[in-house]
Amino acid sequence: MVTALAGCGGGDTTTEGGGNDSASTETDEGTTTGTMSQNVTTLSLRMFANTAKEKFIDDHNPKMRDELGIEVEYETMGWGNAKKVQNNSITSGSGPDIEEIASTWMPKQVNSNGWMDMSEAGVDIPENKIYDSPMEVGKFDGVTAGFPWFWGPRAHLYYDGMMENAGIDGSPSTWDEMVQDAKTFNEWSKGQASSGFRRKSLFGVPGANNWAVTQYYMMFLWQNGGQMLNENNEAVFNGDRAVEAMNFYKDLAGANNISPQASIEWNGTARNNAFISEQIASTWAGITMKGNIDNAQDVLTAGTPPAGPNGDPSTFFGVNMIGIHPWTNKQRAAVKFVEYLTRADVNADLAKRRGFLPTVKESFQAPAIQNNSLFQEFNSLLEETNAKTAPQVVGWGGVANSLKGAIVDILTKEATGNWSDGDTKQRLNAAVTQANDAL
Repeated sequence: MVTALAGCGGGDTTTEGGGNDSASTETDEGTTTGTMSQNVTTLSLRMFANTAKEKFIDDHNPKMRDELGIEVEYETMGWGNAKKVQNNSITSGSGPDIEEIASTWMPKQVNSNGWMDMSEAGVDIPENKIYDSPMEVGKFDGVTAGFPWFWGPRAHLYYDGMMENAGIDGSPSTWDEMVQDAKTFNEWSKGQASSGFRRKSLFGVPGANNWAVTQYYMMFLWQNGGQMLNENNEAVFNGDRAVEAMNFYKDLAGANNISPQASIEWNGTARNNAFISEQIASTWAGITMKGNIDNAQDVLTAGTPPAGPNGDPSTFFGVNMIGIHPWTNKQRAAVKFVEYLTRADVNADLAKRRGFLPTVKESFQAPAIQNNSLFQEFNSLLEETNAKTAPQVVGWGGVANSLKGAIVDILTKEATGNWSDGDTKQRLNAAVTQANDAL
């Protein structure tokens, strides 16, 4: 009998033999087997706590037992202690067979021999069928450490009806269009307010109090053709394009009057509440936002984020991966599990449950999501958008912290009326110096 680990989130994961005379034996992979069924190898998985993922494993265990002779027991970890937990396992060379990987932690963990190379382990990942951007994140220093089992690119999400009522056709293709659309929207909103309706704004994203404020800045930076790091992995987010991007960010709620004044200090919850309540007509968000909106398929459209004066339509994506630890004595079973996750129907099912996008292209034609218009719109914009994530470098935590400090300072100065010409350049210069010390 296999007993579920503490924190498994429910679901009976027992494997029963045929009665008292069904003697159990130990295979070369440490597997408990019975004489009346095929051998079943039990893998241990550690992943970030999420009820949708836990239910996914529970529901797929019977199929994996029947088809592959494997099952998965899991334990969960919170983001607050996950890095320490993972690094302790890597240092000691003990822990679960397979584990979820946070992309920005991966480079240091690869250098510490924390993950097997997928090809060396024998995993057949159909890379030509997987989106390039998330797949590349799973690689560092010649090692393919993880399979990206879902990802979260951000779209320009907007309420169709509100935009139509304001006389605006879809999402803006450039920053200049966004500024002009805001003028049109503000005139409409002013008229609505004079009739007793609540004043609304065209657009809003989280600001100074959001933990992920660096991610939104990177979107503006990339849209304007800027870079976080150069080819020598040196921080360069203080050039002219970077300064212009930061100033456009702060001016959303300032000079350009695109966003509510309060948005410059919003955290993620405040932005979400503003969008859900239709205080803002549009935002940049992943498909997870649909879970907060009634009849999201009918009222929301996912468009392409805009381009700045010097760049292309660009967006940020988050991605988590599944990797195999080198200390496992169940390598063959681990390979089967990872390959199972690359199946289009399986990847689609996980993505729909988790509220992210599938990484396998064919998954968009799987029954789970093929008739969902929002998923299909996100799929279309992936062909038109430069999707990026944080650079894969050792020392990224220090870079991110230095940049976040600069962004928060600049936004706060704007919010309090204390920003003046030259402040953005000066603060980004200081952050770049700190970032390069971290690198």
